[in-house]
Amino acid sequence: MTCGASKNVLGRPLTAEERRVSQRGYCLYMLVNGVSYMCLGENILVLFAARLAAPDVVVALLGTMFYVGYAMIPLGVRRTASRGCAASFADFWVARNAAALLTASAALVALASPAASWAVLLLGSLLFYGFRAAGHMMTTPLVGEISTEEEAPTVLARSQGLFDGSAVIVLVAITLATARWSGIGALSAIIVVGALCGFWSSVFLRGVKETGAIRDAARVPFGPEVRRTFRERDLRRFAFGWSALNVFRMLSVPMSLLALKRGCGLGDSAALLCACAQFAAASAASFASGPMCRRFGPRQVMLGASVGYLAIPFVWLAMPSGGIAAIAAGAALFALLGALNTFVFNASAAYFLLACPAKERQIGASVALNLASSAGAGIVGSALGSWFVMAASRLAPHLGNRFGGLFSDASLGTYRLYFVLLLLPAIAGVAAAWRMRRFVYGGKQHTDTNPN
Repeated sequence: MTCGASKNVLGRPLTAEERRVSQRGYCLYMLVNGVSYMCLGENILVLFAARLAAPDVVVALLGTMFYVGYAMIPLGVRRTASRGCAASFADFWVARNAAALLTASAALVALASPAASWAVLLLGSLLFYGFRAAGHMMTTPLVGEISTEEEAPTVLARSQGLFDGSAVIVLVAITLATARWSGIGALSAIIVVGALCGFWSSVFLRGVKETGAIRDAARVPFGPEVRRTFRERDLRRFAFGWSALNVFRMLSVPMSLLALKRGCGLGDSAALLCACAQFAAASAASFASGPMCRRFGPRQVMLGASVGYLAIPFVWLAMPSGGIAAIAAGAALFALLGALNTFVFNASAAYFLLACPAKERQIGASVALNLASSAGAGIVGSALGSWFVMAASRLAPHLGNRFGGLFSDASLGTYRLYFVLLLLPAIAGVAAAWRMRRFVYGGKQHTDTNPN
């Protein structure tokens, strides 16, 4: 990665035109990155792991790597202190896509040792998500840097909508391609294409201008700010709420795709067809999330999404065991997951900017919240996911024909029980979101549902 301060760190406030150009560059990055991520995101990695014959526990761990990787965010802070926010972001994006190429090499390693290929897959995924986190943790402060407080929800929603929109188009293309060319070689090629697009997307980040406030904030030791963040009740409750919702998400999406493939017997293209619904719904939810956050407040949006998560286990209890019915039900399930996950993501970013509006504090607070709500949640999710997988596989055969025979299906019963166990983190998510303070746009007005 190159060294030296970026020429786009201006050392002064951005003009309206500079904000517009920077917002456009950021949105273009999100547009191209949607193409990249769809080629090497968790849906492809889950199918890749299945082709490597990885056990369910490995897939459950794979789903948590996205969050465990946030342990690398201190690297992002150090890089930002020397290069500036956008340039550091671009540098880590190059490293992230190089790690994706390592992940693709697991297909070659599998020829010598399947177990070694699983290790390469997990290592490559950890580095991929770790470098992503080191750069991506600056996303929310960067949006705050290139937009006003009122512009920020719209920029967040528009950029995420472009990401999801391009992802849907590419996912449809991948679905058609896997219907024609199946196997581990095809999935490896898709990952390589995604890495190349990821390299391209970093070019747009290098054109984003910034004031230098984030760079200067990154130079301040963030240890005291981390401690200060967790002493503040609003940010502490936000960390708990965000963590609980992240735990549910990481345990539900990858295993849902694996359950459709192994439990319902769907092929790669049919499973990806369901994932298309996820990103189509996510794209629509992205454009709706901005107005909803402005009208109701981001806490209300997060709370509503957490209530929606309670429906996911019951969808799996009603899931058909195969055929066209399973594809239709799977598409509905992933549409629901896509919308809910997007509401949580966009609302949490908007909530952070309201709860921590001072730019000089956003680096330290972002580090603290991401370490707790992403890396910490990833560690908790790794333990819970592994335990849920083992508990479900052990208990399902003993339930027999009880509960209407829902868990007696040899292929799908274990997965149904796994998702029933997910009611525990789902309920925890509702409780944690309920305790968050409500912030409202348009002034300092806010209400507190629990003053203690």
